[in-house]
Amino acid sequence: MTHGLHRNGGVGSVVDWLYEGLTASGRYTVDVHDLATSVRDTASRRLLAPRSWRRASLLRRCDTVPHERYWGANAVEVEAMRYRPRSELTAALSRYDCIQVVCGTPAWAAPVLAAGPPVVVQMATLVAWERAHRPLRPWRPADLWRAAMTRLTSRIERSALGAADAVLVENQVIFDWVESLGLPNVLLAPPGVDTARFTPSPSGWRADGYLLSVCRLGDPRKGLDRMVRAYAEALRRRPDLPPLVLAGRGRLTPGVAALVAGTGLGDRVQVRADVPADELVALYQGASVFLQTSYEEGLGLSAVEAMACGLPTVITATHGARECVADGRTGWLVPLEPADEVSDAVAARLLDILDTSGPAMAESARRRCERLFSRRTALRRFTDTYDRLLADRTADR
Repeated sequence: MTHGLHRNGGVGSVVDWLYEGLTASGRYTVDVHDLATSVRDTASRRLLAPRSWRRASLLRRCDTVPHERYWGANAVEVEAMRYRPRSELTAALSRYDCIQVVCGTPAWAAPVLAAGPPVVVQMATLVAWERAHRPLRPWRPADLWRAAMTRLTSRIERSALGAADAVLVENQVIFDWVESLGLPNVLLAPPGVDTARFTPSPSGWRADGYLLSVCRLGDPRKGLDRMVRAYAEALRRRPDLPPLVLAGRGRLTPGVAALVAGTGLGDRVQVRADVPADELVALYQGASVFLQTSYEEGLGLSAVEAMACGLPTVITATHGARECVADGRTGWLVPLEPADEVSDAVAARLLDILDTSGPAMAESARRRCERLFSRRTALRRFTDTYDRLLADRTADR
């Protein structure tokens, strides 16, 4: 069970990785159920579309991908309603042996808890943390509504975590927070990548490769404005710097696009939108350094993919980045504060890698990824959890 499968980069990547790993093991039959996230969702009953109220079913099957099912919501315009159970969904989920929820924030587990099978929640962050960087303007009704929904969603999160049979988290900070609630079944279990697929370039690390970032291009949480400023500063110090490639789903926000144009970087910043999955490895292999300037990350799976491909990283020190990057060995972590110094710090660390530390960091990044984030290592944390819960369930019968 997940949400926004084909809209949400990090969550979608974890779902794909987990589905491929579980099915390849030969031990599991896996279906993917996807929950609506959009206020204009066409499978939902919408408050502002009276004709949709007569919809007989909230289920929409995918003919081209038989293992996927898509579920709308009632009153989908109201965020909290997306976390409500649907009787049809509950009945469909009751036939499974185990339900794995892959979510950004744990409120997305709430719709499945009444189904009956054991529920494992794999979460990246909390809604309050995810939205902390967005400034609230109390005179705007939309911001007041968002603040109210955030408070309500936070309560739903705590309730869902308390009812789950196991909680798998991506970083130590989230682990400590969940454990502080008194929940015994929390495990630090970051997802991984296929290190047989994501591999370094046969020719080794190259200092003249482009600089690369892979993320949801239109997500303000990714801090691409800071990255563009960092690149402009690094270019000022070294005019022959390689180009910057911004790759990922969606399109740049108007603000970031305007910043690229306004700083005169239109011919130095290349945007690769919606890169096909089969081209992603080659994209990493052609780069010299991976950059990430996010305000918040649960883990940052694209950084792990980059490390698997032997790329040194320069990353802002989010909770997730501190989990995957060994500062000074596989790349550099840049403090999030003071905020006005982030771009300059990214530029300085980038030039250090190109000048000095790149080759050693490239090798260390690959080794760390193989040791901690390979499919075999990471997947075992999930499957051991399933085995324990299913054994307990069998013993109770």
